[in-house]
Amino acid sequence: MMATQEQINAARRTIEQLRDQHVNDVRKIIGLLENGAMKGKAADELIEDCKGWQAAYNSVFTRALALVDSTTAGAETGTSPQDPLARSQLPFTGRA
Repeated sequence: MMATQEQINAARRTIEQLRDQHVNDVRKIIGLLENGAMKGKAADELIEDCKGWQAAYNSVFTRALALVDSTTAGAETGTSPQDPLARSQLPFTGRA
């Protein structure tokens, strides 16, 4: 069963809201750390981890929106949408 255009638009809005909320939350954490809420090597490592986390999630949101866009095209043309998640991997930026 194909999604309706209304459902597709609702999914896009939800993804965009989650992306914006995430970006704001991570920026706040990075700002706190950079302004001295935590000091030393551990703080520097946490800042880098947060930046890596932000980059990875930005990639997830970008691919999710691409999937929604391809679903829109598939619904309009009757073709099967391409899954952008199947073409790439998330970068791993964490520590073992």
